[in-house]
Amino acid sequence: MHNVKALYVQGDCAVEAIVLEPPKLKELPELELKELPELELKELSIHPNAFPKMRKLRLLILRNVHISFHGPICLPNELRWMEFAGSGPWIPKFPSGQKKLVSIDMRKGSITEVVKHFKDFQQLRYIKLCDCESLISTPNISCTPNLEELKLRNCKNLVEAHESIAYHDKLQVLHFKWCPELCVFPNVLKSKNLRDLKLSNCPKLERFPDILDELRGLKKLSIRHTSLKELPTSIKNLVSLEKIHLDMGKNPISRPSNNYKLQKLQWFKSFLCQIMFPNLWNSADPCMKIGLPNSNVSDLLNCNLSQVEFLEDLSCFPLLKILILSGNNITSLSTSIKRDCLSTSSISKDFKQLTYVELSGLQLAGYYAQPLMCSKSQKIETQELQKLGRSPRVDCKS
Repeated sequence: MHNVKALYVQGDCAVEAIVLEPPKLKELPELELKELPELELKELSIHPNAFPKMRKLRLLILRNVHISFHGPICLPNELRWMEFAGSGPWIPKFPSGQKKLVSIDMRKGSITEVVKHFKDFQQLRYIKLCDCESLISTPNISCTPNLEELKLRNCKNLVEAHESIAYHDKLQVLHFKWCPELCVFPNVLKSKNLRDLKLSNCPKLERFPDILDELRGLKKLSIRHTSLKELPTSIKNLVSLEKIHLDMGKNPISRPSNNYKLQKLQWFKSFLCQIMFPNLWNSADPCMKIGLPNSNVSDLLNCNLSQVEFLEDLSCFPLLKILILSGNNITSLSTSIKRDCLSTSSISKDFKQLTYVELSGLQLAGYYAQPLMCSKSQKIETQELQKLGRSPRVDCKS
């Protein structure tokens, strides 16, 4: 449906799905642009009672449109899937009673009417909200026992994440991105099936919740551009964690020693974090002696490291494939690390102050520079480096 300008239904209607997505200018070939200049702005007029009589309507998708009506637009309770990616004062409203909505995906709209009656949306499984300026606090999701994903992006006035996100039994994905006012977050996290937690570009967020009991579901944790200064020691209870991404800007963040209890950790990326690693040998904790046996990627770019004593015994990192230490203040690596056992290696470029290297038993994907400190660039064929946004070439100094 490309040419619809108004939606209004007088009698009962058997329509089950409406998808309105006029093409954007950049998606059209040059010839069509000349013929259809009016597509630069597609304004859609929707009567507030256009949808209630569509009792069989199950899917409603409106993209690349501007809704001109100022006020609530009534939708049928039978609707299962709703997506709005356009502009204008879109305010969906439902009649009283239980709703069958499974997914709501909204951009630049208002869910004030939905939040008022959130207890009636028990079938909801997916919520994705972007640019919803009316949202001050996330709704109480204990009313939606089947919810699996909650994603919020660029909700500029969002201040609070409701306590219910910490206890929801079925929640699997929780993302807060570009929410500049978010500062109130639950003190603890107990959502046992949560597998993906992302807190990104929330500069007023100062504290990460405590993990009082083991959470065996969480596999991915991303914390970027917040005001967190430390990870709690209870992070050890994220026993299934496989991937951590930290990007704290200039805020130093301490990595607790008991992070070595994250025995399933495979991928660790940190950028500009002034991160502090404990020495594996300064503790009687047996987990610190084991190290991180499943770790295969450690990206510590520009982390203000001056020593790498946590790599004292590389047998503690038997699966390590990629080690990136660029932009740090390292001047030497431990003499206990012997180079003669090295089979393959890839060391990231720009060790500006590195003057001494000896490595032993380090299994790295790619090219083995022999001698290790080499004078010319060599290719590294590895998908992992590409995923990290790194150049597939390495420069070493002799």
